[in-house]
Amino acid sequence: MSMDAQESAESNFISKNRLEALVDGVFAFAMTLLVVGLAVPSIPKADAATELPKYLATMYPEFLSFLIAFFILASFWIVHHEQFHFLHSVNKLDLWLNILILIFVVLVPFSTNLSGDYSHVQIATLVFHANMLILGLLFFIQWQYIIRCPALLIGPVHPNRALDFALERIIIIIAACVGIVLSLMSSQYSMLAYLFVPVIMRILIWVFNPRSRPFRSGQEQTA
Repeated sequence: MSMDAQESAESNFISKNRLEALVDGVFAFAMTLLVVGLAVPSIPKADAATELPKYLATMYPEFLSFLIAFFILASFWIVHHEQFHFLHSVNKLDLWLNILILIFVVLVPFSTNLSGDYSHVQIATLVFHANMLILGLLFFIQWQYIIRCPALLIGPVHPNRALDFALERIIIIIAACVGIVLSLMSSQYSMLAYLFVPVIMRILIWVFNPRSRPFRSGQEQTA
């Protein structure tokens, strides 16, 4: 390979370390920003003993949205870490996929606060579910792209693991779609769709990838 061709090939690959640092920072900021939506009430001290419990009770939707969004962001961060475990570098397309993902990550605090403050308004919860749906789709697309680009991989990905990871990314897509359907009937209860994510995940893996059972228990270690 000529020097120019080698330099051209190397210019298409980017070190993953700087991108991981950016992703970690954005996720940390977005997860911290979620708490801003939980405003401390301004209650006279003389009335606090009686009024504060009532106010906290009315904040149930905000607390629920906060907890769900925090755990979803944490799950997405873990997903990103899992995907990058297989990479030695990224190319420009994968870089832009990450930038798209980060756009919707930083939108999560907004959509969370919106759905928490207006849990009874359909459009508010729809914005949150749409945010989760787009993130789920982007992570699924990124994973499919990664396993089809051997030039980016440290080594081959075990087929069982590839299928498991694909199913895990589909879970959040299903949950978001269920949330959208539920919000059309009852906006206040549509957020509960995400509480069933772990159960749905185990069912899907059990049904569609039974070979992953020994793989996940450690009997198969090939990555």
